Amino acid sequence: MSTVIKRKPREQPANYTRPKKRQQTSPSDNNAPRRTPRQNLTLADWLTVYAFIDSHPDVSQSEVVRHFSTLRTGALIFEQSTLSRKLRDRAKMEARVNDNPAALSSKRPRIVTRPDVERALVLWVRHMGGEGQTVSGPMLREKRKQFEDEFEVPERERLFGDGWLHSFCKTYKVHENSGRGEVDSVEPVVGVNDETPQVSPL
Repeated sequence: MSTVIKRKPREQPANYTRPKKRQQTSPSDNNAPRRTPRQNLTLADWLTVYAFIDSHPDVSQSEVVRHFSTLRTGALIFEQSTLSRKLRDRAKMEARVNDNPAALSSKRPRIVTRPDVERALVLWVRHMGGEGQTVSGPMLREKRKQFEDEFEVPERERLFGDGWLHSFCKTYKVHENSGRGEVDSVEPVVGVNDETPQVSPL
């Protein structure tokens, strides 16, 4: 009598577990550069904050602070108390742009102690530029002193030394040449209205 050989039963295959699909990241997330956070905000930065608040009227101040502190394109770091103060000063800060477009890049406004002297000096620089003449630092200092004498400016309100020269030239787009102490190729002043910028400290 023949012997029947029984096959060993096949093992059941383990249940197949489908691997989880990896979440795709958008190219914009990978390619967007992270910029260094900034704490010293310029006037242009605050105008950006104002525009965001205007377009999101229901957002609280704390949410505004949080939003700008996490920007991939460059975080703007400021406290809620600072934001409150800047909102109170909004009209004054926006007026600075109309008075002096160059103020957009400045962190603090330029303080003008004597607008009458400042305006006279600006008009003189404009005249010299129109004549194609080069104005030196000593010439600017001497001319300012002359205007201060003409306007009978008290001694305590006068500006001495060279500290004010760089700020003046930067504000009114007068190109300095530090090597010779001269103001090179003075142009008709850009962004100078008939009125001297009324700049006040924050």
